[in-house]
Amino acid sequence: MKSNHPVCTRLRSQLRGLVPVALAAILSVSGLAAAEATTTLTLADAEHRISKNPSLAAYRQKILALRHQAIAAAQLPDPHLSLGAVDLPTNNFSMNQQQMSMLSVGLSQTFPPFGQLTLRGRQLRMEARAASASKAERAAELRWLLQQSWIQALVGHDEMRILVRQEQLARLTEQAATAAYRAGRADEADVLRSRLARVALENEKDQIRSEQTVALARITELLGLSAPPQLVWRWPHAAPPPALSLLIARIPGQPTLQAAAANEGAARVSVQVAHRSLLPSITVSTSYGQDFMPGSPNWLSVGVNLSLPIFPGDRQDQTIAAAQEQEMAAVDDYDEQRLRIARELRSAYAQYQAADAEYKRGQQDLTLLATQTYSAELNDFRGGRGRFQSVLRAQNTVLTTALETLTARRDRALAIAQLDYLTTQYRGVQP
Repeated sequence: MKSNHPVCTRLRSQLRGLVPVALAAILSVSGLAAAEATTTLTLADAEHRISKNPSLAAYRQKILALRHQAIAAAQLPDPHLSLGAVDLPTNNFSMNQQQMSMLSVGLSQTFPPFGQLTLRGRQLRMEARAASASKAERAAELRWLLQQSWIQALVGHDEMRILVRQEQLARLTEQAATAAYRAGRADEADVLRSRLARVALENEKDQIRSEQTVALARITELLGLSAPPQLVWRWPHAAPPPALSLLIARIPGQPTLQAAAANEGAARVSVQVAHRSLLPSITVSTSYGQDFMPGSPNWLSVGVNLSLPIFPGDRQDQTIAAAQEQEMAAVDDYDEQRLRIARELRSAYAQYQAADAEYKRGQQDLTLLATQTYSAELNDFRGGRGRFQSVLRAQNTVLTTALETLTARRDRALAIAQLDYLTTQYRGVQP
């Protein structure tokens, strides 16, 4: 039953006014979600977006934290203010009964061993530089991971195209087997085998879709998207790498080594900081006393306190020894990273050379020869001169050759991407 109550009438009027607004809001949100879900990216676009990865933001915060600590560590400790009542008589706590009773106020400042604060600030600045180089290394690693997933997705796309072409060949083979069977030149088993080869390609497609989904999920994670993007199916333009000797010469500028070198420098400064602990710290103090006994003067006190670093065997010497061990560990870590990068660089270069040669052979010779062989075997079988098993083998050879050529192209692209990652140069980019 429709109510004509004034309140109900007003409410219906307000609701009618809100409906267009709500619909507009829903459509706008849906439009944004659809736009994000259908984001189309090239590899260059994706590499630009990867700079927003959360792990890089964490490195930026760490660098800023170390820089703040470096400033704070180089400052003197806070001075101490003291307030007190001196020599009060215990019978009545009178301030004017005895000549030495007074109220005092004092100030003291401690000076750590000479140069220790400056060295400590320098050590933290070196650690901040190491963190900055580590951030550059992480950015290069993320780019490399993105390229790996991107190439894997491209491989899946091209594999699907290969399987579509292979299905066309399988249908030709099945048609030829069926025609030969009807003409009495082939067995029913030949027809079934040709059909089996065609249907089995669907399993290959399902496996490829699964692998491509994994690659797209990895890309989505690296880019921080809410839905997998649409990729522009174009292989990255990868110029051949320079000579191996030139790549080896770039190793010292690699951000991993720059971070290790900065950590080594920080450990070296840490040894100097530890040696400064053998020097005394100095505390300068002064105080002023107000004497309330008539005729008594006020008092001023000045003093200097020194720490005595005696018996350092179980304290300062142990701290120095620990810092020296850490310095040696940092030196060894630098050498280990240098040898590792050189080994991976040589290995990736060898993989590139092998994959490049295999890809060129497959693209220029093997794929064409496999296709020509299949056509010849199929024509011979149609003419009654060939065997059906030879047609199936030639058909499988076409598929195997195409997939092997694609694998070589993938390995070539991955090797170039790894070489690019291993020879990334750190230029001290600020966070």
